[in-house]
Order: sequence, then structure tokens, then C-alpha cells
Amino acid sequence: MSDLFEVLEKRAEANARAEIIAYGREIPDYRREAADPRGHAAMLDYAIWFRRHTVEMTRENTQLGEEALAFIGEIGKQRASNGFSTRAAESVLVLHANLMLHEIHDAAGDGEDLNALLRLTAWFGTQGLRGTAAYMRGYLDEQALRVKLAQRVSNFAESLLADAATAGEIARSLGVTAHEEYVVVVLRCPATPETGEIVELAFKQHAVPLLWRHPDEVVALIPAGHDDPLTVVRALAELTGGPCAVGAATGRTGSLAEALAVAGRVARVAPRERVPGALYGIPEVFVELGVARVPEVDEWLGDLVRCLANGPDLVATLDAYYRNDMNRLVTALALHIHPRTLDYRLGRVRDLAGVDPGSVRGIRILSSAVARALREPD
Repeated sequence: MSDLFEVLEKRAEANARAEIIAYGREIPDYRREAADPRGHAAMLDYAIWFRRHTVEMTRENTQLGEEALAFIGEIGKQRASNGFSTRAAESVLVLHANLMLHEIHDAAGDGEDLNALLRLTAWFGTQGLRGTAAYMRGYLDEQALRVKLAQRVSNFAESLLADAATAGEIARSLGVTAHEEYVVVVLRCPATPETGEIVELAFKQHAVPLLWRHPDEVVALIPAGHDDPLTVVRALAELTGGPCAVGAATGRTGSLAEALAVAGRVARVAPRERVPGALYGIPEVFVELGVARVPEVDEWLGDLVRCLANGPDLVATLDAYYRNDMNRLVTALALHIHPRTLDYRLGRVRDLAGVDPGSVRGIRILSSAVARALREPD
């Protein structure tokens, strides 16, 4: 049984050196650290210690003790104090686990020491989770002293979307809970230089993490079951200072990237509104999503929108007309006009578009044209 342990112990230094090379190749922050002789030496010492300690603990069938966990936490603190990004801290844990498992498999070779192999992999699985938690706790506690809240919140959102195992620890460091399900909301809004301030305000007021993916696009992760997610989205739209197109999709932790992709597609065809009228999802814009995939249809609707521009507020009138289920009195009240004025405008639509706004054909064509106009005004 000792053969496998002895092989790993003999290879500890060589494997540790190979690990440092892999870190430098794959992770820029570690490449920078390894370029400094003192940094390289410290990284190598830790890599050797961890391997030898793993063999020792497994051989004795004991868990990582508090002293060892504290030491691992100190390494995490050092990484934060040296300016390592959260993405680097997460990436190195995945790379380290893969390398360690490969080393164990390679040392086992074609031998028959199955018992030792199973003990090693089992120990690494359970104790690896404890070590990872200690490392991230040390890293995040130190990061909290050095990095602005807005950046830490964005890191949390990014980790959730990437399905990183460390998202729970990041949530803990921020004083919130990582939920099992989120409504992923994409807001396409006017570009603003106040992105950090908006991220911080949204988190303090609503405990909702934001991630600015582009100057004119922000992602919000609202816990499923939130009392009123639309209120949160309206508050975010107000903070951005302009009309926003909103797309939303619900996803479970572990598959939030798919929900983000759907929400992003929805936001690209949803209407831009100063006060969002709904959390637009596939049911609300399925026609627009289909149209957007056929350039010829989209161009035809664009021509129709330009045609309607020759009348008095016809797009806004049709938007209100359809939003109010074609009720004349309610629509006129919403537009602050006389019902006869509404009738005149609908007549102008009929003349310009060649279709009755109240007919089945008119509803299909003109409601799509309105959605096209509100998505991207011509």
C-alpha cells in the first residue's frame, strides 16, 4: 500500500515545479508572480508542502487540521494582497485539482494498489473542498480590505454566471446568500460613466448583483421569488438615466449562462422604455425574435415604420391602442386626447399602411411594426 504514497512523495518537488509552469502558462497573474524570484520560490514551497501534506494525511487517514487550513487561508490572503483577480483565484483552484488528480493517476500507473488509489482520491475530494473554502475565505477577507464594493459585487455576478464553485464563498464575504435560482435580466441602456456607483447602489438597496458587460449593457441577477422584480428593474432603469430595453429569463445556478443568452436575445428586440412596462421574456416578444432572424422581414417592417412617421404620433398611438386591448376610450385617456382624435389617427394609419389597425391582419402587421419601432427608432 505504501508504494503509491512513496512514488508521490518522491515526485512532489518535480510535480510542484511542473504545476508552477502550468500556472504561469494559463493564468496571467501567476505568470507575473512567477517572474519574481521571491514570488516563484514562495509558490514552489507551497506547492511542495501541499503535496507532501496530502500524502502524509492520507497515509495516516486524517483530515486537514486547523493549522493546515489556516496556512492555506494565509496563502489566499497573500494572493489577494498581491493583486490577484477573483477570476485568477478561481481558475487556479480548478487547474490545481486537475493537476493533482493527473499526478495521482500517473503515479498509480498499471499497479494493483487500488486501495491506496481510492483512499487518495477520496481524501482529495473531501479535504479538497475544505481546503478550497479556506483558501477562498482568506482571499476574499483580504480582498474586502483592498477592493471596492462595486468590483466585489461584479465578481460575484460573474462567478454565478460562470457556475464557479466559489460563488458561495463570495456571497458569504458580501453578507448575502447564493440562491438556487435567479431571474437573469439584461438591460440595454444609454452608456454611462457611473457604472460602479450604480452597481453599489443596486446592491445596497436591493441586494442584487450587477455585472456591466458592455458600456450600454448591464446584467442583473435577481433571486427567484423576489417580491417584486419589476420594481427592481425599474429602479435600475432610473439609475441608468435613460430608456432601457429589458430582457429576462429564469435559470438555476449551474445553468445561468443559458438564461443570460436568452435574456440577451430578448433585450435586443424588446422595446426601449424609460419606465419598463414588463419583464420581457420569450412569451412577450416571440414574434420580434422570429422577425429579427429574417432580415427581409425586418427591413419590410422598417419601411412600414418610416411610412407611419408621416402621420401624427402614429406609432405611439398604435402602441397605446394595442396595450389597451383596442379599447377606444381607455386608449384616448392614456394618450390624453379626444376619442375622435384617436379615430382620426387610426384612419391615417389605415390610409398610410393600407390595413385596418383593428383587423386580424392589421393587428399582426402593425403590432410587429410598433415593436420594431420601439426597439430601434428610425
